[in-house]
Amino acid sequence: MTSSKDVRFANGMYKPDTLDLQITREIGSPRSTQWNVRESYSSIAKRVGVDEETVRKRIRRQEKLGILQGWRAAIHPNLIDCVDAYIDLEVGNNERKDEIISQLKFLEGVVVITNFEGRGLSALFYTEPGVALSRKIQLIRTMCGAEEFIWASFLPPCDMNPSETDWRIIWSMRNDPRKSLSDIAKEAKVTTRTVNRRLSFLTEHRALFLMGLPNFRQTTGITGNFLMFCPDRKRKYAVSESLISKFENTAFSAETANYLMFNIYFHNLSEAETSYGWIKKLEGVEKVKMRIMKDLIFLSDWLDEQMKKRFKMSK
Repeated sequence: MTSSKDVRFANGMYKPDTLDLQITREIGSPRSTQWNVRESYSSIAKRVGVDEETVRKRIRRQEKLGILQGWRAAIHPNLIDCVDAYIDLEVGNNERKDEIISQLKFLEGVVVITNFEGRGLSALFYTEPGVALSRKIQLIRTMCGAEEFIWASFLPPCDMNPSETDWRIIWSMRNDPRKSLSDIAKEAKVTTRTVNRRLSFLTEHRALFLMGLPNFRQTTGITGNFLMFCPDRKRKYAVSESLISKFENTAFSAETANYLMFNIYFHNLSEAETSYGWIKKLEGVEKVKMRIMKDLIFLSDWLDEQMKKRFKMSK
């Protein structure tokens, strides 16, 4: 007889429940990009209807099991005179997919690579606007051998110019957004009061956003990625409301002027395909792509180099 402690495990893998997914979504993306990288567990607990300690324990358990490989405080591209671009495509030759991913890892400005089952692939990258953006998109398309592709920008503009103190604070917490204020202050060589004040300012100006690092191979079931083309603004909002209402197991959501993106957890492929059919029929959805998440690869080296250029590292 299976004990209650083992209910959420199957074949040695963890099976997240609705509460796990709700907490993950609220931390990383309540309705869009999460700009408050240090939002309190108590405020998250209130939104999902549990106590603060439950939220803390759930997060720690997922991190311990390797389902969540951590969180990253990512900088807004405008801080380094860049814009963001998300390109979504299918590789021309699936047998070369691993090689293509390896090449993308070394491409300047690539921040996140998402590997889907089959030929699906996406990349989030930072680049200078204008001609540089067009060239980078074409380069990635050529590397992947893709005939068709979709590109979009998910981040609203950020209108601030960080000080050296701001950069020191950002650097200190980039790999640990919940690092204690006293530790951040010590590393940034300022007071905790200054850290608290500058973090509030950075949050207000959308300078940082929280990025979760999930490991899809550590859970049972599948995570479906739905990219929907919704050019009508009013209908797009209605579509988003319908999805949030229907799918409690949404792990992430984001939107642009014309697109909605939802990552939704399902117990099996049949359940995902049924949901795909339902989404296609929603009024306002002109096109929709469904892919199954395989790997999310976060690349920090290039971003770290860009940050180092903007302040003098203390010896």
